[in-house]
Amino acid sequence: MDKIKKYTEEPEKNGMKKPAGAEGQRSTEQSIMDAAEELFLEKGYSQATTTMIARKAGVTHAMLHYYFRTKEHIFMKVLEKTMGELMQSFRPVMNRDEPFWETLEKGISTHFDFMMEHPRFAFFLYDTIMHNPELVDRLKENFQPVIRKIFTFHISRIQEESDRRTIRKVDPVQLVADIVSLNLSTFLLFPVAANLSGGISDANAQALLESRKNEIIAMIKSRLYGE
Repeated sequence: MDKIKKYTEEPEKNGMKKPAGAEGQRSTEQSIMDAAEELFLEKGYSQATTTMIARKAGVTHAMLHYYFRTKEHIFMKVLEKTMGELMQSFRPVMNRDEPFWETLEKGISTHFDFMMEHPRFAFFLYDTIMHNPELVDRLKENFQPVIRKIFTFHISRIQEESDRRTIRKVDPVQLVADIVSLNLSTFLLFPVAANLSGGISDANAQALLESRKNEIIAMIKSRLYGE
């Protein structure tokens, strides 16, 4: 800790030069973030080390500690970035002026598409919760505000439609849990299925995932409308 503090307070005395100007600092910080995100997703929190991250980012270990005090600090920054992207993707969906089913279908698609863009994220979260329980409380701090907004919006709309009897009577919490579990399980199981089948081309994988998304939407619609 003293060593880190020393680097933080006197970087140039330790042979480490700060990047020139704000733009250089942002570029270095972004390089570290990009490298950390890739390694965390590839290896998991436990196996990804700050030495690996620094090497991949093309910076010294001391420089990494100048920007991010600890591995946990980098991890939380990466997580905040990813959750920010998730929240941003849901903003256009959470519109009470649109018809109920149109909004719910967009919500299902948005969540699924986010997972398609971050295909290793589901396993990364599972691995972190299972093997690094000390981070769970910090995960909750970062996740709960975002998840609560998304869940509350959809649960309240489902409850309203159920009360009006425009859809079958359902437990809104269970329905949202069904949607989330169906989407997440796709990305937890897909790599296993692809490996057992001897590999799937990118084009075929894209087609299979799109087909799976449509199937999930059809199942939820059938649950609500009996179609």
